[in-house]
Amino acid sequence: MKNILIFLLSVLVFCLLLLTSYRFPVVLQDDKEPENMKGITERHNYWRAELGLPPLKWSSALAKVAQDWANELKKRNCIMKHSTNEYGENIYWYKGSKRSSPQKAVDSWASEKQYFNFEKLECNGHWSKCGHYTQLIWENTKKVGCGVAYCGDEEIWVCNYEPAGNVVGQKPYRKK
Repeated sequence: MKNILIFLLSVLVFCLLLLTSYRFPVVLQDDKEPENMKGITERHNYWRAELGLPPLKWSSALAKVAQDWANELKKRNCIMKHSTNEYGENIYWYKGSKRSSPQKAVDSWASEKQYFNFEKLECNGHWSKCGHYTQLIWENTKKVGCGVAYCGDEEIWVCNYEPAGNVVGQKPYRKK
């Protein structure tokens, strides 16, 4: 009887050890844009769809990085300065009596499309003329996350992209 109890106790301890060491899969909800960013992923995907590029997905993790940087820029009087993180990044500055919108921020970057050469898949002249646009349409980019900070009547919008675009020596996308 004693041997059976020891055996059962050993099995119980073994089972408890298994249960405590096993990591049950965590079911995460899809990342969803917060209300203040409503439509920003959709607007990114509007410009990407023009070229037949795959849509981006919203990333709450990237949004946190972008919001942290927007908050830092607010501390610096809403100056426009790129961060040094490993993500792709677009920044939009706006000043006005009415608030801007996520769509206007994206459309401002997309307005650089006029400086993009669709035959050569590069900017006409220096990359700085259409670098925001090329980040927006970078084919290998899969995720976007954005933040915004307000300095009175000024706004600073930041979007981060993963993987980053504008890689030297690479084209933004392959022609279909």
